[in-house]
Amino acid sequence: MTQSQKTLWYAVLFAVGVVLVVLGILEYLGPYWSGLGGTLAGVAGIRLIQAWRYHNDPAYAKKLDTAHTDERNVFVANKAADLTFRVSVLVLAVLSVVLRALGHTDTASTLAIVVGAQTLGYFVSYLALSRKY
Repeated sequence: MTQSQKTLWYAVLFAVGVVLVVLGILEYLGPYWSGLGGTLAGVAGIRLIQAWRYHNDPAYAKKLDTAHTDERNVFVANKAADLTFRVSVLVLAVLSVVLRALGHTDTASTLAIVVGAQTLGYFVSYLALSRKY
């Protein structure tokens, strides 16, 4: 995806977010949708500001390009993502067992399904990447 396509995508997400917030304020939608819209608008707005700064500030653009291609930074980012995934799976699994013991079977089952889906996703991505590399 090119930078202009990303910028367009963020602009669309920002517009959708604003529409959801407005519809929530006018009480056409519930608080979940207006909260989702606020989050979409906020994140997309920040990304649009970053894209604008990237295009208009050569020093900032060089700094970002260097950060994204630096081997150490890429390694640390990958390790952080890996650790976050592993910890979240373990926490969700333990929480599922605890909630099951406390009698919250619906929530515990949902968390167990999420853990299973994450583990399956990890396995599928591992297989795909092991064939590629």
